[in-house]
Amino acid sequence: MSGDPTSGGGQPVIGGGRTTATAPQRAFSTTGVWPGEDPRQGASASFDDLAAGYPAIPLTGAPAQGGSRWAVDGTGAAVRLLAELPVDLGSYGWRLSRGEGRDQRVEESRFGRTLDAVGEYGEGYGGRTLLTLPGPWTLIRALSLPGGTPVLGDRGAVRDVVQDYAAGITAELDRCERLLGARPRVRLWEPSLDAILTGSVPTVSGFRTLPALAEQSVTAALASFLRRTGPDTILGLPELGHVRISGKAVAHRRLLADAGVGALSIPLESLESFDGRRWEAVAEAVDAGTEVWLRLPARAGERPSEVTRWVDALAEPWERIGMNRASLSGFGILTGWELPVGLPPLLPADASVRTALGNIALARRLADALAEES
Repeated sequence: MSGDPTSGGGQPVIGGGRTTATAPQRAFSTTGVWPGEDPRQGASASFDDLAAGYPAIPLTGAPAQGGSRWAVDGTGAAVRLLAELPVDLGSYGWRLSRGEGRDQRVEESRFGRTLDAVGEYGEGYGGRTLLTLPGPWTLIRALSLPGGTPVLGDRGAVRDVVQDYAAGITAELDRCERLLGARPRVRLWEPSLDAILTGSVPTVSGFRTLPALAEQSVTAALASFLRRTGPDTILGLPELGHVRISGKAVAHRRLLADAGVGALSIPLESLESFDGRRWEAVAEAVDAGTEVWLRLPARAGERPSEVTRWVDALAEPWERIGMNRASLSGFGILTGWELPVGLPPLLPADASVRTALGNIALARRLADALAEES
C-alpha cells in the first residue's frame, strides 16, 4: 500500500512511521481546525498520521456559548500577522485601531503555544506542513476602520492590509521554516470573492451594500499576494463555477488563472450536481494543470473506517463524465472543518476532538485507497 511508511523506494524513515524530507510528500492533510484548547493534541496526531502527506498546523479553539460550543477565530489567526496595523476586537468584530492592538497580542500568544507544540512533535520530521489562513480579501471584508466603516470601502486601507498581511505571512513562513527546517505550504480560505466582485457585501447598517470592486483590481491584488506566499499556495473556494459580474457569467477558473492560482481546494459537497457540469469544471481545471484538493464533509471523521464509501463518492461522478478512475489519485484530499471567518466564529455544535482525530485518520486512509486505484 502506498501509504505504508516502510515503502517509498527505499527512502529512509524515522520513528513514529514518519518519512524524512527525502521521501516524496503526498497531497493529503486537514484544515487544522481543532475543537479544543490544547494544540499538543492536534500536533501529535497530525505528525503521526499525516507524516506522508502535509501535517496540519493546528488552529485551536476556545469555549463559546457557555462552554457548549467551540469557537475558532480565523480572522484572529490572520490579524496577529499584521505587524504595521494595530487591530483590536470589539463587539462588532475586528477593527483597525489607534492603540496597541492588545487582542492581536493575545492571538499571537495563542499561536506561540501552537508553535511550541509543533516544534515538540515535529522534531526530526523534516517535511513540509500545511497552514490554513483566511485569504486577503476575506480578511479585508472582516475588518473595519477605527470609526466602524468597512475597510473594503477605503482603497488606501485595502492596499495597506494586503501589503501588511502578505509581509506577515512571509515572516510566519520564515519562522516555521527555522523551527522545522522546511517551509510550510499555505492554504488561503477565500469565501468572500464573489460578494466583493458582485457588490453584495452589506454596509454596517445592513440596508445597503458596498460597491463592487473591479475584477482586475481584485485579481491583481490576489496575484501580488500569491507571489509573496509562494507558487504552491492553495486557494480555497466554496465552489468552482461562475460568478455574475455586470450581468456576465465569469468562470471562477478564469479568475483563478488571472490571479496565477496553481492549486485549488473546494468542498466535495459543492460538486453535487446531477448534470455533471461542476465535475466537468473540475476536470477542466485538472487538464489545465491546476492542483485540485477536495475537502470532505467534516462529519466524515465520525466514521473514518468508511473509506470505500468516499472512494465511490469520488469515482462515480468522475467516471460519469468520462474520466479515468485511476486519475483519482491525482486529487489532494482535505478533511476537517472549514476555518470559521464569521462572527461569532463557531464550529458546529457536534464538533469534537474525537471527530477531529477521525478526520486526520480518514485523510491518510482515503489517500492510500485512491493511490491503490491508480
